[in-house]
Amino acid sequence: MSQPLTQSPFLRRSIWLIAAVFVFRLIYAWLLPVNPAGDEAYYWDWGRQLDYGYYSKPPFIAWLYAFVDWIGQGSLFGIRATAAVLGTASVLLLYFLTAALFDPKTGWIAVILGLVAPANSVLSFFLTIDAPLVFTWSTALWMLWRYLSGKGGTGSLIVLLFALGIGHLSKQMMMIFPVLAVVYLALHKDTRHHLKRPELLLTLFGSYLFLAPPLIWNAQNEWITFQHTGHHFEAHEGEGAMFTERVIGFFSFFGSQFGVLSPVTAFLAYSLCIPGLFIIRKVEAPIRYCLTFSAIPLAGLLLLAMRQELQPNWPAVFYVSALSLTAGWYTGAVTLFKFPPVAWRKLFPITVSIGLLLTFYFYAGPAFFRAIGKPGHKADPERRLMSHDLVINKVESIRRSQSDGDDLFLVALGHRDLISHLSFGLPDQPRVYGWHGQDKILSQYDLWPNPQDDGNTGKNGLIVRWGSKAALPDKVADAFTSVKKLEEFTIPFGYNTERTYTVFRGERLKSWPENGSK
Repeated sequence: MSQPLTQSPFLRRSIWLIAAVFVFRLIYAWLLPVNPAGDEAYYWDWGRQLDYGYYSKPPFIAWLYAFVDWIGQGSLFGIRATAAVLGTASVLLLYFLTAALFDPKTGWIAVILGLVAPANSVLSFFLTIDAPLVFTWSTALWMLWRYLSGKGGTGSLIVLLFALGIGHLSKQMMMIFPVLAVVYLALHKDTRHHLKRPELLLTLFGSYLFLAPPLIWNAQNEWITFQHTGHHFEAHEGEGAMFTERVIGFFSFFGSQFGVLSPVTAFLAYSLCIPGLFIIRKVEAPIRYCLTFSAIPLAGLLLLAMRQELQPNWPAVFYVSALSLTAGWYTGAVTLFKFPPVAWRKLFPITVSIGLLLTFYFYAGPAFFRAIGKPGHKADPERRLMSHDLVINKVESIRRSQSDGDDLFLVALGHRDLISHLSFGLPDQPRVYGWHGQDKILSQYDLWPNPQDDGNTGKNGLIVRWGSKAALPDKVADAFTSVKKLEEFTIPFGYNTERTYTVFRGERLKSWPENGSK
């Protein structure tokens, strides 16, 4: 009789290792605070204005940030701790999934591969939409397999429903899960009978009902999220070197995945997934399950990469089952593959060592570059997080130099990162308005009320813009009775990089120029 999963020594090992990593991540986040990433500050600002939908993403990330902001009292540590919880817990879910598919030992190997994947360190540090997405996707994979294997009943379907629903509300990528589930069931005669189970189909496709709130919101906002998402699938247009650019783009995307999983793990995963597509109907159910949720969508993304630019994080959820498959190959639970050679299983310590080295670089790299006097070097993992606090401190200093500093409304011109960083970083975390001057909607800030809408007519404003500028754009300057340049300052942004900002004061707002159609 096989040993219950909950009594396996490999589960205890996994829990202890995952717990130790989790504690380390919490301590790291506590002792080494840095600025939030642009997306983190942006989503945090969403959380202050709760709604059923947002410009570029479904609403769950805003709801999550609102909860985190309440629990963490507006602290960066609260954000980092939440990312650590979701990212590290996803590895525990990877254990349960892999152990259920194969055996506890394979689950243990999957945990090791997951923890040394650089992507998991990033996922556990930055609280973006990928953190709840990977968590809910991993949960859904486990619950669906439990139900199909007869180990889980109605309870598994309920958890599956909510995992899918929250996943849909986290990121659009989750919408492919029910489709892949049906593909898996249809691939083999032994699983097709599940397609006749109404409770399963209702769970899978009923989960789309969770999308009702953002759909209603989009209907009221000119389907702006659909427009934004559609831009991600527009093919590159150009002449002459377009073919060369696409070839370079394809290999750039594919090469980035070796940094996401670590080189050896990525090589093994793709060596199993791509050939596996040709024998997917002949392999055993657990292997077919992994291939359906990894090889099929990964192949689709690789084909798409030949047409257009893709972001390195797009395949993130497909690597959950790919790691289970790779762990199965290491333990011998996955066979039928002539490549990679079986003898390569002995190279597991090298696989782990390379992953650990890259993970160590993620955590220790910033300290190393500071030690050699090159913080913010292009190879510094922390370079995108640097110096925002210096900008904020300078803006706050200028703001306090004004006799009515507390009463000035704030505007940032340009990219949304400047708006969101000021919103999060200034001591009183004020509402900061944005303006970019283009005749289109570029961010959530273009959809929210502008200074005039919020009743600031007749009030004075503080305007911050990138660059060394003698004056504000005409439309912004004309919005005030008068405008005065207060100060220009330059901040070091990484090694040999500087950014200049100019701060203006606007007297008595008359009306605010439109930023794009609403």
